[in-house]
Amino acid sequence: MKTIETKGFVMNVFAWKDRDRLLHLLTPELGLITANARGSASMKSKLRTLTQLFSLSDFILIERQGRYTVRSGVLQESFAGISFDLDRLAAASHAAEAFSDVARNGEPQRYVFDLWAYTIYHIATGEDPVFASRLATFRLMVESGFAPMLDACVRCLSEVSFPCRFSFREGGLICDQTGCRQAGDEGIALSEGTVALLQYVAKAPFSRLFLFQSSDLIRKEASDFADQWLEQKMEKPYRRLSLIDQSGFRLNDERSEQGEK
Repeated sequence: MKTIETKGFVMNVFAWKDRDRLLHLLTPELGLITANARGSASMKSKLRTLTQLFSLSDFILIERQGRYTVRSGVLQESFAGISFDLDRLAAASHAAEAFSDVARNGEPQRYVFDLWAYTIYHIATGEDPVFASRLATFRLMVESGFAPMLDACVRCLSEVSFPCRFSFREGGLICDQTGCRQAGDEGIALSEGTVALLQYVAKAPFSRLFLFQSSDLIRKEASDFADQWLEQKMEKPYRRLSLIDQSGFRLNDERSEQGEK
């Protein structure tokens, strides 16, 4: 038996037995772990506040034969407002699924924890949480070794003119030269502004990742690109944002309209 002190974000919560909750915790050194918060479903439990979805706490865990139990902890940030905002909840759920998949399928990596910390803070406080969520998953793919080629043609390595096309099969831009552009090439069109934004997101320090301005067209192109890039590299569909996308309704858009009035 070993006692472990660690910070942890609650990435998911599951009811377990009568009054227990199982927590998926994203930690700096251990990666993604499952911890049992015994009795935390009870209203009187001192552990209850530590089990809030997306919250950050300082945990004291007991590890026994690879299994973790929450002994105690101190809540650092609840991010409670996310649960009362449809955009923010969908954005956080989408990003959490991708981050959990990466953390679950590999060795513990500190960059996953650090990038998530900046991501969830911006989702909780930023003006466009859904777009931030998508860009965060793109940066996650870059940090995980899946960086697209965005500075030259992937086939001939020459400069490209805009608008150009991006080949998901080959992982890079395609120029207009006859030998490079082929009939039936898959991919999407990207404007110069969109490519510039993606280049910035791929390389910016985490602390400045969301400090940019972009037009609606660029946001649409970058969102489509980020979704397809994530699904191709993770080899699975991500559907947490589909309700918002299909409805065309965004709470932050409504707020902007009310502000203008």
